[in-house]
Amino acid sequence: MTTNALDSRLRALEDEFFYQVDLKLSEQLREKALREGKRKRLSELMRVHNDATLDELIDHGIDDQTITALLLVPLVFIAWADGYVTEAERKTVIDIISKYSQHDSDAVVCIIEPWLKRQPSESLWIAWQAYLEALRARSSGTATAMLGERLLEHAKRVAEASTSFLTLHRINPDKQRALDRLKDALES
Repeated sequence: MTTNALDSRLRALEDEFFYQVDLKLSEQLREKALREGKRKRLSELMRVHNDATLDELIDHGIDDQTITALLLVPLVFIAWADGYVTEAERKTVIDIISKYSQHDSDAVVCIIEPWLKRQPSESLWIAWQAYLEALRARSSGTATAMLGERLLEHAKRVAEASTSFLTLHRINPDKQRALDRLKDALES
């Protein structure tokens, strides 16, 4: 009788142990699947295929949701560099950001629109720059260089959006100064 009670307690202990192990394994599998999903979406958006770089970005809170905010601020400031936003610049900013916010592009456009109608304050740029500096301090040069490259590529598209074949300079001087300011922020 004591052996049966002991066996039954041992089985209960084993069941609990393996239940906890199963829970932990399930959680690890779920986290791995979530990370792989984030890595895949970020890879598609950023056109980066280096898992280490993608993991580093994810570890620092950059994913398919936050990349939109990281890209949006500089693009808005480039668009406003000459004191107004043309329809071509507006459309370019929305097109770029919509690609990064595939699931909630309507919501993102609602956020963007006021910034494209009324120039945001310098405090937004300062906050963005502080975030970039914190990200740079915590990540490798590879990750920040990759982000910088993508930012500059998109910013140049916005700067060129309102040019015409009649202009001698491809990018007007105000837009060029804004691009230079962005480059400085990315290299600091």
